[in-house]
Amino acid sequence: MASYGPSDKDLRRMTLAGELAYAQSIASSAAGRLSFEDALGEINQRVSALNALAESVARARARGYVWGGDLERLGTAAQSQARAAFEGARAESARAASALRGQVSALERDVRRAASGDVLRNEGLINSVAAQARGLDEAISAAKGRVLAGAAQFIGAVDALSTRMTRVHWTLDQFEGASFTMQPEENPIFAAKATWEDHPSGKVEGLLMLTAHRLRFEYQEEVVLERSFVFFASKTETRRKLLLDALVGHLIGSEASERGLLIKDQVLSLRLHPQSGGPTSVTLELDDDRAADVDTVIEQIRSGDLERGRYQGPMPAGSRVGVPVKWPEKCETCGAGMQPPVKGQTYLTCEYCRARHDVTLGEG
Repeated sequence: MASYGPSDKDLRRMTLAGELAYAQSIASSAAGRLSFEDALGEINQRVSALNALAESVARARARGYVWGGDLERLGTAAQSQARAAFEGARAESARAASALRGQVSALERDVRRAASGDVLRNEGLINSVAAQARGLDEAISAAKGRVLAGAAQFIGAVDALSTRMTRVHWTLDQFEGASFTMQPEENPIFAAKATWEDHPSGKVEGLLMLTAHRLRFEYQEEVVLERSFVFFASKTETRRKLLLDALVGHLIGSEASERGLLIKDQVLSLRLHPQSGGPTSVTLELDDDRAADVDTVIEQIRSGDLERGRYQGPMPAGSRVGVPVKWPEKCETCGAGMQPPVKGQTYLTCEYCRARHDVTLGEG
């Protein structure tokens, strides 16, 4: 009876050839890996990013971002860690290379011996060399981990600041393209892509936008202006429309939750005072953000904690951000005492004579 397929001997030969090829690959790359260029490159990349990050922080201030009073301090702290992180990594890589260089030479020698004859006759040697190669591969990887571990705090600090600044500028971009005009003291804080799930007209995709005084939801729609070949849009335009504009002072509370089993939907529920003149509840599904993180930002605005973290340094010439808000303590018509405005309120109405008084915004 005819047999088909490789024999046991052929299978052994193929297996040994694969083990030998693996050992040869490790032996040929090991000497180069002992320079730890990839690990040192990761650290050097962060060192090189520091100047750009400092410029990013300064640009955010120039654009009117008054929050994150720790941004400059974090950048300075990372700058002070940079040299020690790189020099420490270089010293650790040199120690590791010195310790492992002998193993690399031994593997190179043994691989040449194992490859010099028939793989079946060298079976024991090939298995030994393959195990030797695995051990060296693991040792070099572990050494690389130690090189990076010594700079982990520095790498984490730079990456965290970079992530924050990317988000800050994205938020400022959204406010610059908004359909509404902000008051001078509003100061953009946060923007997030979201879907308003319980809007009266159905689910609406847009942006949740938070300032020091207002909470807004802006609808976004991509409109096709021109089509080519009937089906393909050749020219589009994003149109934005304000659907919710509420004072922070009218926000009663917010709650974060997750929905779903495997992929968790991030849901943010807002409760607004009836005096807001709009909906008393808003349910948002967030696209890219954790609901708990956005809820924390909202609570920091409501509690005033965010104000305590305001940037205290100089703002650009002509800037009117961060200036006091003034209102009359007594009614100018009847002399009755006036209550302070709800955060974001632009005028006060006397409880006795109903006279209206402007809240002075953006003036010292």
